[in-house]
Amino acid sequence: MTDHERAATAVDKLLSTLEADDRIAFAEAGGVHRETSEVVVTEREVRSDIEHATAGVWCRVFADGSAAYRFSTDLSADGLEELADRAATAGKQLGQSTPARVDLASLHRGVHDGWAREPTTAIDLDTKRERIADAVTDLDLSLDRARVTYEDRRVASVVATTAGSVVRTTLDRASLDATLVPTDADSKVRRHAGSTRGGAFLERVSDVLDSAARDAADLAAAGTTTATTGDTTVVLGPEAAAQLCHELAGYLAADLKAFGFTPFDRGDRLTEAPLTIDDGVAAGSWAARAYDAEGRPTTPVRLVEDGRVESFLHDTQTAVEANAVPAGNAVPALGYEQAPRIHHRHLDVAAGDASRESLLADADVYVRRFAPGHYSDPFERTQRSGEMPPSAPYAHDVAERLEGSADRGTVELSIAEGFRIEGEKLGATVSGTAVWTPATLETINGIGRERETVTGVDSKHKSRIPYAVTAPAMRLTLPLEESS
Repeated sequence: MTDHERAATAVDKLLSTLEADDRIAFAEAGGVHRETSEVVVTEREVRSDIEHATAGVWCRVFADGSAAYRFSTDLSADGLEELADRAATAGKQLGQSTPARVDLASLHRGVHDGWAREPTTAIDLDTKRERIADAVTDLDLSLDRARVTYEDRRVASVVATTAGSVVRTTLDRASLDATLVPTDADSKVRRHAGSTRGGAFLERVSDVLDSAARDAADLAAAGTTTATTGDTTVVLGPEAAAQLCHELAGYLAADLKAFGFTPFDRGDRLTEAPLTIDDGVAAGSWAARAYDAEGRPTTPVRLVEDGRVESFLHDTQTAVEANAVPAGNAVPALGYEQAPRIHHRHLDVAAGDASRESLLADADVYVRRFAPGHYSDPFERTQRSGEMPPSAPYAHDVAERLEGSADRGTVELSIAEGFRIEGEKLGATVSGTAVWTPATLETINGIGRERETVTGVDSKHKSRIPYAVTAPAMRLTLPLEESS
């Protein structure tokens, strides 16, 4: 019996155990077989290269109106019984006041074999190591430091529920995380790229690194100038605009709204600009998947239409509360060790009609990239980074014990790659921190024609969630502060 067959068999046994437990109203059980390889290259050498395979099972159970999530690589009969018991006990002990509900009437059966023509497992580790090492060696840039990590993971999984749903999928995900520091430079660039097209991603590695090297060279050669502070006319390049839209979409998740962190309601006017954002599933995207952790097919969601909030992201429970239809946004965490979370997948931000020249005209600062956001409200920051049960209604209990904060929906974005605008050209680099609030969206007065895609991994309640954003440049007014 193969590891994949062992995992599938374990799911059947685990589901039978969960169905026989009177404490459990509903449960999802999943089995995964993961084949992973990783190559780490520095400016001097191949630091490491490994490959391994693991099989595991997970379950999310609803007991006494609460939910719990557990993962294990122990596929023995005793291990599966212990896993089921721990999950049921944890759900019961949580004791949330708002019962979690699921759509027991829905039945889903499906198969999706992914978007990879060539599996990552068909390419040997030596070939992967050579391609990554050669791509670093061939860079037209003198490097003080570099760290390039390539990782791929082929995951065959099956999800079954006590309501009768069964979904089998295969996903071939590969990614590159690169940090480049040019010689004698005080600056660095960091880039992430990824796809679910399997071995085809290796063909993109050289282009990704070459582009990062050009950006690093431009940043190092630009020189520095004094920080700009106060309300500033800022042009966000497509990548920085994508990062901003990523933060916005985070606030359009129903569980964040239950916490009281979201400053938006459906129908709210964000901006008079024609800002339209869809959350979709682009074939082969880093964040693409055919079904979510609940076995729901993934379908597009319009979040913002012409500057107005159109909808929120839901899982099955929050959709019932909001009288909405879930669209497959219960996204599994990378590796499955942590619980799935309500999250966007691949945001598609509609292009506008502004040229680059018109966006730059009379603007002060151009931001190519931000560093990861810092949430101003300390409680929001703690809750986002801390663990949470896999049950969004639990957030209501937390919200009831707290008063609203004036800082909710405030994100501090440190400028990682920014330039002063001189005429219609980019001049010396600038530093500082942009303070994003809902009010700043009202100042958008230009959306560009050309778009670029940013990929990454978001950390939400300890779960690592893949995401992607395709966005155009934008022009708006942002308060800038000196970096602390």
